[in-house]
Amino acid sequence: MSLRRTLSAAGLGLLALGLVAACLPWSVEAPSAARFVSRGLQQSWGVALSARGRTEIVLLPLPRVVFEDIRLTEGDAAGPVLASGGNLSLQLGLAALFTGRVEVDSLTLDGGEVVLPQEASDTRWSATVERLTRSIAGEVGDRPRRIILARCAVKGRDPRDGTLQTARDVDLTISWPAWSESLAVSGGFRWNGGSARIALAGLRPHALLSGGESPFTAALTWPTGSLNAEGSGSLHDGLKASGTGSLQTRSLHRTLALSGGGLALSPFVEDFSVEGSFEAAASQIQFPSVTVRSDGNVLEGAGSASFGAPRNAVQATLAAESLNLSPLLAGFLRLTGFDSADDPAWRRQPLDLRPFTGGDLDLRISAGNARVGPVQLTDLASSVLVREGGIEATLGRASLRGGMVKGRVSLAADEGDAALTRVKAQGSFDGLDLGALMDDLGQPRWLHGATRGSLALEGAGHDVEALTRSVSGRVALESADGALSGLDLADVIHRGGAVAPGALARRNGRTPFEHAALTLLFVDGIGEIVEGRLASRTLGASLNGRVALADRRFQARAELQSRTAPSAEGVTPPTTLFEIAGPWDAVSVRASAGPRHDGDEARQRAASDAVRRPGADLPLGIRAYAPANAAAAP
Repeated sequence: MSLRRTLSAAGLGLLALGLVAACLPWSVEAPSAARFVSRGLQQSWGVALSARGRTEIVLLPLPRVVFEDIRLTEGDAAGPVLASGGNLSLQLGLAALFTGRVEVDSLTLDGGEVVLPQEASDTRWSATVERLTRSIAGEVGDRPRRIILARCAVKGRDPRDGTLQTARDVDLTISWPAWSESLAVSGGFRWNGGSARIALAGLRPHALLSGGESPFTAALTWPTGSLNAEGSGSLHDGLKASGTGSLQTRSLHRTLALSGGGLALSPFVEDFSVEGSFEAAASQIQFPSVTVRSDGNVLEGAGSASFGAPRNAVQATLAAESLNLSPLLAGFLRLTGFDSADDPAWRRQPLDLRPFTGGDLDLRISAGNARVGPVQLTDLASSVLVREGGIEATLGRASLRGGMVKGRVSLAADEGDAALTRVKAQGSFDGLDLGALMDDLGQPRWLHGATRGSLALEGAGHDVEALTRSVSGRVALESADGALSGLDLADVIHRGGAVAPGALARRNGRTPFEHAALTLLFVDGIGEIVEGRLASRTLGASLNGRVALADRRFQARAELQSRTAPSAEGVTPPTTLFEIAGPWDAVSVRASAGPRHDGDEARQRAASDAVRRPGADLPLGIRAYAPANAAAAP
């Protein structure tokens, strides 16, 4: 081989060897490389770089330098720390290197910790963000085409309450190719015990920073739900956005626990979704048209929400064709312990309102049809108002079994003791078929006719038992032109207090009445029957006694008297007495004496005293009672 060919082959070999060497990573101790890159970053972004580990350099196909165990500070080496630890990989612009400048095309931080502002007066990142903003707007400098955080931790201050929070396992990619106007963000992180993934596409930073609008598509997912939105936004006069979106969660309470926020009554809600148009500005969102789904219900309307200090707040007006309130009632019973009222521990169920008043709520709901368990309501109009330390639920109106029902319940935390709850309830109904309602509830239908009534009750306590033992107020019922079914009281009087035997007699038994009334006055959880009367053309009846709410027992004395004309001898019709006592689910009734005439004055006074002093003669612990002299009655 000629010398010329030999030299040419050697030159090509050396060139190939040089190219291969340039493509391979070289680990060197090169403090000058860190100083060179740091000067370039300070000029472009206002960030100083120092590296405590080795430096890896690759020249081809594109220049890349990797620093181990880095430290980024704002301004100079003595400035506040922006990021530390991990490896920083920088892909540099080749043309800029030829002129002695540093132009970062791609940046990757692997395994480091990013430090955001720690307090209100902390200004770290402000100068850097300002320079990047100016470069994105095209005023000065250059911008990276890709920023990647891999396995990083991001530490910063929670803007809601100022506490320090750390997002871990942050994997984030910000991509903005040179040939595109749109920026894309994708990644995931762990925060507050849960994980989440985020995606943002279609965003045009140059348009935003130039005072214009930018389209966007955003998606956020976490273990119990997802958030999707599409629309346009601007930074002119603050952050603003509008478009359409949806929020879905399988557990609103767990979702709020993940985010660290709070909403009123959230423990009652499991699956929940909101979908519709929105207009957002700063920390407020308006929903001109929204569809809400929860527990199989679909409601439509409008609303708004605000987040941040002093409290999160939600306001909405919603309507539905049909509404199933059974899951909400079941949740209330479960959380308050009323679903296990037979369990003695139920009595100690706390009534602290604080878990349910984590935010403000002003909710108005109407429905053509509504169901609460087996009870069907129509033409429902209701509202719920929640403020710090108080809940108020109002039933503006509802049609129930031919009648109109209204009511209001308020729960308020005591000013001196937040765990003490004060409850007030008031309501009224008119034209209600009480017997049909009892039939809906699976109880015997023993009353026919329209009933009207009212109640006004209040109490206070730390737990259910204390509340029931403190109840005071009034309950009144009244009915006209009705009937009692399953019992013929005229026949009972005729039989001297005995009920006709056989199922046929009970099925055909009926007592029509012209007027019936019952009034109870409650004091310290005991309801005294101050008025109990029934009047028909053939008989009259009265009822006296009391109801113990905490012990769930009933005790009363009933008196029946025929209205037949006096006999020729002047003897008035007999009176029959009944003792009614026992727990609510096992009340027993016994005739306390045979037919009584006016001549039996001693027995009449004794019976009268027993009615006025039921506690002395009829202790609440008994299931049934019969006087000792019952056998001697005439």
